[in-house]
Amino acid sequence: MDGKHNTMNKNKLLLTFLLFLLLAGKTFSQELVIDQMNRIQRLIQMGNYESAIEYAKDLGDDVKCGKNEILGYCYYQLSKYKSAIVHYEQYIEYCESSSVQRINLGDSYSKTNQPNKAKEQFLFVNQSDRNYSLAQFNIGVVEYNQGNKEEAVTRFTAAINNTKNGGLDFDYVEMQIKALVELKKFDSAFESIDSILKIWRKDTLEYKYTLIIKSTIFGGKKEYQKAIKMLDDVIDSGIDHEAVLFDAYYFKLDFYSKMKNMGKACIMYQKLKDLRPEAQVLKKYKCG
Repeated sequence: MDGKHNTMNKNKLLLTFLLFLLLAGKTFSQELVIDQMNRIQRLIQMGNYESAIEYAKDLGDDVKCGKNEILGYCYYQLSKYKSAIVHYEQYIEYCESSSVQRINLGDSYSKTNQPNKAKEQFLFVNQSDRNYSLAQFNIGVVEYNQGNKEEAVTRFTAAINNTKNGGLDFDYVEMQIKALVELKKFDSAFESIDSILKIWRKDTLEYKYTLIIKSTIFGGKKEYQKAIKMLDDVIDSGIDHEAVLFDAYYFKLDFYSKMKNMGKACIMYQKLKDLRPEAQVLKKYKCG
């Protein structure tokens, strides 16, 4: 939940470590490998990716699968996507890959402006596991960015349907509604968001955040007063969750700006600045 969203995957990188199951009579060299892998895993848990990379580079070819997976993951976390791609490609070529590594490789392709290669990985995952909602979502993002919004909606909807009964990701909902609004399919957008509102109790944070998303449909119809009233109801409900408040204030700022009411827009600007002085979205607007 944030003012403006990263559409590709929100850093939903996953890592699976290979488990080395050794017999009781393991050799001294095997013990050294286990010690090294444990050290690397602890470094990654601490977020010390640079040191993890240095130790991983010293691993031998006898553990090249784990080595390439670790290096791919660590380089990704350091935003060194080209290096991440090298190691994930080697992992997929020589090792028994799961959906996890292909999703991670696809993310890395996306970060280096290779959408078709990214889509190829996501489609591979989707074909082997139709219930893998993250693959559906990522395909939708690629389609959306390439202007194929109808297909994007289909993918976002599939991702939502796969997670409605537990673990619903609001980024899936936001992108679906955003695409439907841009297609001017407002009835479909309202139908979808109302079905999601029914999932939550009205006093929950999830319900209130869903209302924020619903306000963007009214905004898309240029019914700004209705949108702002909905956001005011969320704000006045007494929530103290920073991310939800931030988005509510952000959309009020956006709607007031579109109404050319810069006085009220700048009040919202200040509220956003008080919450997060360094927020990137503030750079889009000029307020004294």
